Amino acid sequence: MADRMSIGKIIRLTARIGTGLLVLILAFSCATVPLMQDETGASYMRIPFVRVLLDESQTRVIVGADRQFTIECLRDGEQTIFYSNRPVTVFRRGRGLGIENTRQQSLAEDLDEINIIPRGSGNRLQMAGKRYRGLFKLLPDRQVVQLINVVYMEDYLRGVVPPEIGRRDDSEIEAVKAQAVAARTYALAHLQQYPSEQYDMKSSIMDQIYEGITVENRLVNRAIDATAGQVILYEDNLINAYYHSTCGGMTDDIESVWDRKETPYLKAVADSGACSWSKYYRWREVFTERQLRGRIEQYLSSDRGRDMVISRITDVLLDELSPGGRVMNMTIVTEAGNYRFKKDRIRWVVGRTSNPDLILPSDRFDVVIDRNAYGQVENITFKGRGYGHGVGMCQCGAIGLAREGWSYGAILQHYFSGVEIESRY
Repeated sequence: MADRMSIGKIIRLTARIGTGLLVLILAFSCATVPLMQDETGASYMRIPFVRVLLDESQTRVIVGADRQFTIECLRDGEQTIFYSNRPVTVFRRGRGLGIENTRQQSLAEDLDEINIIPRGSGNRLQMAGKRYRGLFKLLPDRQVVQLINVVYMEDYLRGVVPPEIGRRDDSEIEAVKAQAVAARTYALAHLQQYPSEQYDMKSSIMDQIYEGITVENRLVNRAIDATAGQVILYEDNLINAYYHSTCGGMTDDIESVWDRKETPYLKAVADSGACSWSKYYRWREVFTERQLRGRIEQYLSSDRGRDMVISRITDVLLDELSPGGRVMNMTIVTEAGNYRFKKDRIRWVVGRTSNPDLILPSDRFDVVIDRNAYGQVENITFKGRGYGHGVGMCQCGAIGLAREGWSYGAILQHYFSGVEIESRY
């Protein structure tokens, strides 16, 4: 996203929420205006906001709010309004959506869009046992219901920072502030990253984990409020504020980890053991030759779309290391040929024996091979450091530096080379 976001751009983005949704916006301040004129103690929508995909896996979704809420139904440009203080069920049927009350009485069908808007201040949305700020937008998507939470950016962060940084105490608040600024920057830089969709972010590790009000806590809210509107800039542009759990002592150049172009602010930096308290600072995974061969066959079969069988493994070669000490090329040598894997893809190829559903903690590892009396490979041990891709801010390192008295600005400028911290709203 280039320099300052204009009011016109924000209004154009706002218009994409829904053709019938009455959202009134003031300029880039924290001022608020009523969402619907007939409400007292009105609901509000402030800018900048973010549209978060919560679910697109179900044919029926039950939604509601703490108290009374407005149901805006849109069909062929026509708007119908209902009010309810009990949950409603939105379902996929025919060419669009249908909606029914708790007595399974149909309110409307063949809808293009449904918006659920809480009435009154302090009234929150509810879905699947979780509570959310903002409003819900529901759309038909293939054969399922697409559920999107439209929420003010600062309120979005209240549901993002806790699961991303974990439960912290007052001595670590500077790390929480650093996480808040990084998460805000990431979100603002990725608005409209899915141009064919009506959401900006996914509520998972695909973007940032987001769990709504359920995970909010006072320390995190304090950190968010203290840094409200602050973002990380490089040459007056929002950066790609990548972060990961544990760097193992050294972060890395982005081009060494992924097939991305060189980025001046995403360079390898040492954290001088600031993340050494992490349980993933050092780790090991031990495979038998058969186990590792099976993992590679499974990966290749999935990647190539057909069953793949490889010969017995005779060696594992680490051909090139990144500036941060991560493996850039790994060659699996077998009796019938070699298989080469590059950069962060290696983590997905190898996986773990301790939990087959998880990938290797990081690409920063050495390999130790045990052979039998005939020289055949029996066991392969991956001895590594760190957890995650290793690009950008090390979260455990940030916590370690905060414990040492570093400010959030110093933490961010340590992990992101040559950046500035500024308020944008």
